[in-house]
Amino acid sequence: MSRRQFLVQVRPRMITIIGTTAAALVLGTMVTVGILLRSSHDGVSFRTADQVGLIGVGVLVAAAIMMVARPRLRADASGVWVRNVLGETFFEWPLVYRIGFHEGSHWAVLELADDETFPVTAIQAMDRQRAVQSLKAVRAVHATYAPTPPVVSPEAAEKARRRRAAAPPRQLGRLEQIDREKAAKRGGPGPRPPAG
Repeated sequence: MSRRQFLVQVRPRMITIIGTTAAALVLGTMVTVGILLRSSHDGVSFRTADQVGLIGVGVLVAAAIMMVARPRLRADASGVWVRNVLGETFFEWPLVYRIGFHEGSHWAVLELADDETFPVTAIQAMDRQRAVQSLKAVRAVHATYAPTPPVVSPEAAEKARRRRAAAPPRQLGRLEQIDREKAAKRGGPGPRPPAG
């Protein structure tokens, strides 16, 4: 069985460095305390099992911290595999509308059909220029292999515009009514009416 050749592979860099450093510190501290625990003269007697248990807790905590280094994105001609902290999900290119990075967001998202989004923690804002380059590379693969989105014909667009214009205006919700009442008491204009 041949290995799949991916056109783009992305992993976060800064969070991996931070996670590795933190995990090493935690593990080193727990191992040191575990070794020195036996020589403590505080009137409490620690056994070998206590030392092993403390070092074991250190290993578990370090492993949990290292989970931040798991995110990965891989893309080829058929689609994109996104692995966040847990699990990996595959999206075929026809399902992916766009790869976005919203202003103020910490990581990229796949924008899918029906206004759904899926986080891509492999492309993180803290990686700065590397994140920009990764995003451009994934978008280039998407532009090459994803089908072009359907275009609405002018006739269909005009039909939809007429239908919206002929539809009765939407009823105000309870919160909108309260906002208008408060604005009327203050003498202000109140919230804008909903778009029809």
